[in-house]
Amino acid sequence: MKWFVFCWLLLTVAGCVFADEIVVKDAFQENVSIRTNPGRTIICYPSLLEIWLDCGGSLVAIHSMKKDEVVPEEVKHLPGIGGYFHPNAEKILQLKPDLVILSGMTGRNRPLAKLLRNSGIDVLLLKYDNYRDYREIARIFCAILGKESLPETLLQVDRKIDALERKIRTARLERPTFLCLFFNGSEFRAETSDANAAFIAERLGGKNILNTSGQKIVAQRVKFSLERLMLEDPDFLFIVPATTNRKAMAQALRIFQTNPALRNLKAVKSSRLILLPDEYFQYKANRKFPEAFHLMAEKLYPALFPEGTDSGKIE
Repeated sequence: MKWFVFCWLLLTVAGCVFADEIVVKDAFQENVSIRTNPGRTIICYPSLLEIWLDCGGSLVAIHSMKKDEVVPEEVKHLPGIGGYFHPNAEKILQLKPDLVILSGMTGRNRPLAKLLRNSGIDVLLLKYDNYRDYREIARIFCAILGKESLPETLLQVDRKIDALERKIRTARLERPTFLCLFFNGSEFRAETSDANAAFIAERLGGKNILNTSGQKIVAQRVKFSLERLMLEDPDFLFIVPATTNRKAMAQALRIFQTNPALRNLKAVKSSRLILLPDEYFQYKANRKFPEAFHLMAEKLYPALFPEGTDSGKIE
């Protein structure tokens, strides 16, 4: 029996409980058949590990971890099967998995997926950009694992975020404008509202100036001219770090604070140039999404959240 999972608009999780196989629309909008209740699963996508575990799944291997990489304690002892973008096909085949979940952020894993499928292994390529994807991926995982509903851990995430959004809507505050800038140590890229930090800010009522510039936006991060930035002059500028190097991130702030044109921006003059913590906004927060949303709400609406922290500052 097959059931189709199309972003969960046509199917409830409960409908999947009795299915031997479901069909999922993957990162490349292709319909992929996945057998339910896999006995041996490999995930080579760090951001998905916690979601899979929260949905009740178990694993036989993960990606090869980098030094000091943060992953759930339950999987630290598992064998690595190669890097996030370069999984080792031989190592995967030796483990005889039923299901392998790979990154679909780019197309580089598609040849590996084809090879594994030809060997009788189910493969799912997923793309995980923001909180919306978190919810959809959790439902897909629950369907694969034969669960009737989302686990309480994930339901609590939804409830906390819904309550926060209601608080902001009820207050009927003016919507602040913002721009999220991803800094990789050498250049800034502006985030579209599909990227993690900008998605959260817009979900909380902020207005992303990138989406009002008349451009046709496709990528998550794009070039944004200094002239356009000065013309739009947003209420908030958020720096999304690409590195944990604090000196590099301090440099990102200094670029705005010392440049004669940039330091006259409204956000810079009013101390609303904010460095966001990477654990919430560069990486996916998963079960800590409520904390990420609350931190962003404190920044966007300081009058509504006078207890706001200083976690966006660098000493």
